[in-house]
Amino acid sequence: MNTWRVCASLVLLVSVELWAATSSPQAAIRSSGETTLASRVGGVDIQVKLRTHEVAVGTPDKPVKLADSACTMSRIPCSVLDGMDITVGGEPLFVPRSVFADLADLGNAKLKFENGKYILVLLGGDASESYVVKIVFTRKRITYRTLRSAEFPEQPLQETIYHSSDSEKTIN
Repeated sequence: MNTWRVCASLVLLVSVELWAATSSPQAAIRSSGETTLASRVGGVDIQVKLRTHEVAVGTPDKPVKLADSACTMSRIPCSVLDGMDITVGGEPLFVPRSVFADLADLGNAKLKFENGKYILVLLGGDASESYVVKIVFTRKRITYRTLRSAEFPEQPLQETIYHSSDSEKTIN
């Protein structure tokens, strides 16, 4: 009887985890143009707009790596992220260029809410060039960004902490 309860509890736990993982708002990112991800997350309306354009990088049998390009060379043509807008509860956030300027070949975007913070997860690249970017933000500002290899996600390749300004500290 106890074994049955443990198994039933595990099945329920796995089912809830799978539902939570798939119930987060997500979108496939267009290789050129604008992709909008909008949903109510953590009780607040969130909207993320991603602007991309394609860059010619040769052909699959003759790829051409461009100097100073964020292209991962995992997709041809390459798709570069040009801009990102985030609104929380209808109010726009300031998005520093360092949050998005080095991202290319994005595939999917997903919004999550954890521990009172919003998280935008971006999946990019392919195979050995695949990566995961997490952008953490509150109702007022972006606070943190991490970039990890999708193959070896244990250690971040980059971490950026965005501190608030002195004027914001005195307002809060």
